[in-house]
Amino acid sequence: MLSIGSLRNALSAERLGAYTLPGDADEIDCMARYLWNLALSSALQPALHTLEITVRNHLFRVSRRIVDETTLSFDRVPCWLDARPSLLADRERQAVEVAKRTIGIRRSPMTEGRLVSILGFGFWVSLCKRPYEQGRVGGPRLWPELARKGFPHLPKAKRTRSHIYHALNLLRDLRNRVSHHEAVWDRRLNRSHEDILETIGWINRDLAATLRTHSPLPAVVARGVAGYRAQAEAIIK
Repeated sequence: MLSIGSLRNALSAERLGAYTLPGDADEIDCMARYLWNLALSSALQPALHTLEITVRNHLFRVSRRIVDETTLSFDRVPCWLDARPSLLADRERQAVEVAKRTIGIRRSPMTEGRLVSILGFGFWVSLCKRPYEQGRVGGPRLWPELARKGFPHLPKAKRTRSHIYHALNLLRDLRNRVSHHEAVWDRRLNRSHEDILETIGWINRDLAATLRTHSPLPAVVARGVAGYRAQAEAIIK
């Protein structure tokens, strides 16, 4: 069995502090909450995984219907993301350069698919920012056309670059917290989970409906911290 002192040394007292409440009966409650958080993070992964891959592939696919690539020259990857001169703002251009170096280190072919898969979710959310509207000189001028062509199931009143950006950015923050092993137990995860499904549904309703049926998240939320007390007691002496 594991002592609470050993656990504190491994995880740090500051980290464990995020799982402690004034009304806790003992340190086992903290450990139970930590285990619950692990389960919540794991249960969120199917929805977050599907969101990220669906959004990045969809934004790229639709963007190629908007950007006239026949007028462009390319560096190493034959798509507008790697145009020369670049159509991207500096931060996104640098992200593409890092991604290409990663592909090179792996000695993989320089394909659009590999570039799209390596670029992080934050990159794709950034393409929903104001610099990628039609008014930007030299840019791909994705918006508002991308809103019209890319999000057919989003209500027309909300079918704007700004609305799409803010929705994706909130989910990006949750995705990063889960990826960086931070606390999410104190968030309204059922609401966030519904937001993920709703956003996927703007693109693919059938996919969102399937996730809603099979996602493990609601059951883990309902189990609560009390459902992990026995497991914590079995770990901590």
